[in-house]
Amino acid sequence: MPIGESRKEFMNFEKPSKIEQTSGNKERLLALEKQEKFVFHGSPYAIDDLEPRQGYNYNEKTGQKEKDGNPAVFSTPFIDVAIFRALINTEGVTGKSMSKFGIEGERLHFSATKNLVDQAKKKIGKIYVLDKLKFKDFEGTECRSEEKVIPIEVFEVTAEDLPENIKIKE
Repeated sequence: MPIGESRKEFMNFEKPSKIEQTSGNKERLLALEKQEKFVFHGSPYAIDDLEPRQGYNYNEKTGQKEKDGNPAVFSTPFIDVAIFRALINTEGVTGKSMSKFGIEGERLHFSATKNLVDQAKKKIGKIYVLDKLKFKDFEGTECRSEEKVIPIEVFEVTAEDLPENIKIKE
């Protein structure tokens, strides 16, 4: 869908739009990011609507997973974070793996083990464009919705769309 179309025509809350082809999608997603009206959810899976799920954080001191607040749909205002999450994941990966991302000031940073990056080259990820007004608790690279969210549009991404500044960890 061309970026110049009106927001009313673009938003269809009754059903998600068809998945767009991968060519040129990062540029289109960056244009949506600049509008500051949307947030993005990256996933390796095709999803019709996003349901709240329990998030977990890894506690480096205890070595345990800990609940991250209430169940929610987690999203981000940063397209590079959504692309990273859609492609850098343990789906189809063997061996020990690790990935991290964050923000310092206005700079995003990413790191992942080589096996995750190598497997990402074989994947097609999905980026779900979501209405920013349905989200709250904007902190760092994430925001949350405790309600089911229906995507406005879905784009496919490949390893060519990954951020260029991923540090490879062995």
